[in-house]
Amino acid sequence: MKISPKTQIQINQVLIITVFWIVCGIFFSLYKCINYDVDSSTFLFIVPFNYTLGKFILVNSVGPAFGGIVGGGFLTLYLNEKFKSRSYGFFILYNLMFFFVFIFTLNTVVSYFFLYHEKIVTSDNSFREALRLLVFDPYAIRNVFTWLIIAVFTLQSFKIYEKYGHGIMLSMFLGKFHRPHEVQRIFMFLDLSNSTSLAERLGHVRFFELLRDFYFDITDPILNSKGQIYQYVGDEVVISWALSGDPHCLDCFFRIAEAIDQRRHIYLEKYGVQPDFKGAIHKGAVVIGEMGVIKKEIVYSGDILNTTSRIVEQCKIYQQKLIASSDALELFESVKLKTYQLLPLGNMTLRGKSQSIELFGVERVTELSKSELINV
Repeated sequence: MKISPKTQIQINQVLIITVFWIVCGIFFSLYKCINYDVDSSTFLFIVPFNYTLGKFILVNSVGPAFGGIVGGGFLTLYLNEKFKSRSYGFFILYNLMFFFVFIFTLNTVVSYFFLYHEKIVTSDNSFREALRLLVFDPYAIRNVFTWLIIAVFTLQSFKIYEKYGHGIMLSMFLGKFHRPHEVQRIFMFLDLSNSTSLAERLGHVRFFELLRDFYFDITDPILNSKGQIYQYVGDEVVISWALSGDPHCLDCFFRIAEAIDQRRHIYLEKYGVQPDFKGAIHKGAVVIGEMGVIKKEIVYSGDILNTTSRIVEQCKIYQQKLIASSDALELFESVKLKTYQLLPLGNMTLRGKSQSIELFGVERVTELSKSELINV
């Protein structure tokens, strides 16, 4: 079974959470071994519960490993999907409630089986002893609240990850954007059609809600096409890809069209209209780097962005849903373009440009003979 790019991203998120939690578990196990002796004014390294150091580290890694896989998986695959359209405060509060119950339960189970099982079952009052050791003992309380703090940090990191998009956060930590550098990228500008008349018809608040729903619905098709959302600019979204022989950007546009068509009845019921959009695809060199002081952003800068914006304007002139430049299309293997029909629009000089560029209208077809294909 082929795993979608979105699912791969989610699996990577779960693995990152799991590894982070295991590292925290190992760190805390070593920290618990450090004791301060008041009489001698020295620090002593003593492993609790008469365990060997290896066994104690293993015990303190079991919970985080299980918690990272189950808790991280539930967060990534269910909670984030279910509440992605809710407010940030609601998301944090609901997840904190889940993680408090989850961490308390996990800490209780692990402590019972690995640390206190024999002491509890041999006690005269097992229930009271279990409450004392597993719930009210300072060691248990410290564990729960320590891991709750780690859960808060995980949630915050998760939201930061979502803000910058997959593949960006790690590069930021590694300082790749501190110094601007040139990269080759494919860009697609996706523009909502007739946005001005829609805003007048719906009103600014309702139009904003439509935009929010539209951007929400196109996210999965973008992720499943291996695209990175660069920015939202009013009624336009900018998506980018690394150079590849696969026409992911073309697939993305038509996956978005399918997703919006599938939700047509919802848009008609809620807004009385189905969003229509057009797109432009181009590739070239851009400079990427970190910009800003108070509010930092990862910014692309280059002539390709202006050119792609000008190409979008041609969609209305030539009555095309999607226009791509020959520079972008020549990257793709011809065998992988067989599901697309390319309509030559000619060489043209775009507004504000001195050099002409060859443009093609792009349509998706199910059956197309070789004689109808136009090789780029």
